[in-house]
Formats: sequence, structure tokens, C-alpha cells
Amino acid sequence: MTTYLSEYAHFTNKRDLDVATRQHVLAHWNAMNQTERAVLDMIRRYSVKYGAAHLKHETIGKAIKKSNATVRRAIRKLEKLEIIERIHYIRPVMSGLGANIYVIKPTNDQSNLNTPEKAEKPSVSKVEPVHSATEASLSKAINTKDIKRTSPPEIVPTTLFGKMKSFLSSTIGECKLARNFYGVYRHQSLQMLKFSIHEDKGELFEQLGMQALRISIQTTKRKKIGNLPGYYAGVLRELITKALFSDAFMDYDVAVEEFYLPVGRNSV
Repeated sequence: MTTYLSEYAHFTNKRDLDVATRQHVLAHWNAMNQTERAVLDMIRRYSVKYGAAHLKHETIGKAIKKSNATVRRAIRKLEKLEIIERIHYIRPVMSGLGANIYVIKPTNDQSNLNTPEKAEKPSVSKVEPVHSATEASLSKAINTKDIKRTSPPEIVPTTLFGKMKSFLSSTIGECKLARNFYGVYRHQSLQMLKFSIHEDKGELFEQLGMQALRISIQTTKRKKIGNLPGYYAGVLRELITKALFSDAFMDYDVAVEEFYLPVGRNSV
């Protein structure tokens, strides 16, 4: 049931995963504390089988005996150090936000392993001239109708609107709705981007916009949705809320109620 995790994995075997984790720890040893290293090791152990881990904060906290807020801070630190990638996950059945998926990233050394070496220069051989008689016979043998014309390379869209059109065309065969989805995205993202604290999160919002679109289209395969752009708006709103504000109230170990004094009680 967890084979979907392999879609997010950067590694196909345990050895490469362990090597990457070890290199990350050595490279960032002074920048990490014991809790952050423990959280990383927890993610590594749960990623052994499929290359990614689907974990709740409570599960991690219970295993390393730390509070929920401490676990969240450690995860944010690992993300900042470019050690892990956090992926927001939507539960397929309930269509609600579930536990996050965590993926350990490859190190720079591992990325360079896949870089092809410079190819050796081919030896230049002398080409013998073709006789005119041979050229004539070849020209007669070749029929221009048999020549296959190669189509120009497919242009990969770079804008979010273009990506939406391409995705809709390849899934439901209808790209006209892209304007509706993009309009919803623009409305919700601009509301956040106008704040200075979020002005550098344009790329994040685009990722959430595409993720919400994929979720919405996948949901149509399981049930009928009358207003698809409206459903998309709800999914996108939930993703943005989870991405920006899920940690807002978890940085305190004291319950919110304890910040208020009971009515009639004098402050000391």
C-alpha cells in the first residue's frame, strides 16, 4: 500500500540512501543539533524500503522522545539545509491533508556521479568520393514519398498557465478550463504574495497550484464533481494553509488557553 512512495524517491537502493545521509550529516555536523540528527535518522530508517517516508510529527516525536513543536522545528531546519524535501500529501479517500512525505535529497557528490564524461573524439576517416554513376542510381532508387519527415521537438511549457493547459490536455482533453484554474490560483496566491513575509514564495505557490490541479483531476476519476474550478479552489486553499500556517501554532509548548487569565482573576 506504500508503493506510491517510490514515485518521490531519489534513490533505488539502501546503500545510496545511507551514503547520502552520512554525507549530509558530515557536511552539516556543526549546523545540526542532536535532535535534528535524530529526526533525519528516523526519516532514513522509514525510507529504506521505498526511498521516502510517510510520517506524522507525533510518530517522530514519540520515537525520539521530543515534543511536536521540537520535531517541526527540526524538520524546518533539515529543509533549510537542503537535506530533506517535504511533500504535502492528500489522502486519496477523504481528499484531506494527511501526514507529510519526507524524501532525503542526494548530495552534490552523488549528483555528479550521473554526469557523463567527455566523449572521446571520433577518429576522422577519409571518405572516398562517390562516382557519378553511383549517385545517379541512388537518386533514382530513393523515392521522396518514402522520406519520413521528423516533427519539430515538443515545446515544454515554462509558465504555470502553460503547464496547466498541457496537463489538462493530456488528462481530460480539455484545456479551456485552464483559464478558470489559473484565475483561482492568481486570486489566492496574490492575496498571500502581497505580504512581505511571503513575497519570496512565488515558486512555492506555483508548485501548490499544480499539485492542487493534479489532485482535483485525480478526484474526478473517483467521483463526480459538478464545479471543478470550485473544488480546485478548496484544495488549493487547504494546501496553502498547510504550507504556510500549519506550524504557526506549534512553536509553543504551552496550550493557547494558558495565555489567558480566567475572568475575574487579577493579574499578579
